[in-house]
Amino acid sequence: MVRRLHDQGVMVNASFVFGMDGDGPDVFDRTVEWAVDQGIETATFHIMTPYPGTALHQRMAADGRMLHQNWDLYDTRHVVYQPVGMTPRQLEDGYWRAYRDFYRWSAIWRGAATKPLLGDRLRHLTYSGGWKKFEPLWDLAIRARQVTRALPLLETLLTSFGARHPNQETSRDRAGDRSAPVV
Repeated sequence: MVRRLHDQGVMVNASFVFGMDGDGPDVFDRTVEWAVDQGIETATFHIMTPYPGTALHQRMAADGRMLHQNWDLYDTRHVVYQPVGMTPRQLEDGYWRAYRDFYRWSAIWRGAATKPLLGDRLRHLTYSGGWKKFEPLWDLAIRARQVTRALPLLETLLTSFGARHPNQETSRDRAGDRSAPVV
């Protein structure tokens, strides 16, 4: 699915949830590796959070797995329950490590290298790098109410990369599947 979206010039923002009962301490590295290998441009990571009033919360509370009721920490960045396959510390540390590892420059470059077209590689580098590496600048622009001044530049950058031309092949075409439309 990721390849098909990329073939159409669509960037992917994937969202991953850690802390399922089947997750072990290796889930973070495996997830980041997979996402980078797929050339996913941006990713958000979350810690599973059993919100009050949900069946998941009721099950976990009945099993004695809820650690506290500090609602300020029910934000998908903090562990509020006892995981099965790892400690709460491993889960929270792994969550933060996933963000750090996915947005390392080496991972951003590796993800960009998965794109066959130079324009797509540049768009990946621009968007992925700009998403997290320049986050403090975005926060400053938002607080200073200056984001609208950046919009023309952002629109130019993002629309100029990844544009498809009628003579470009998709990865399915290159793989020999000629039933796929050339975009």
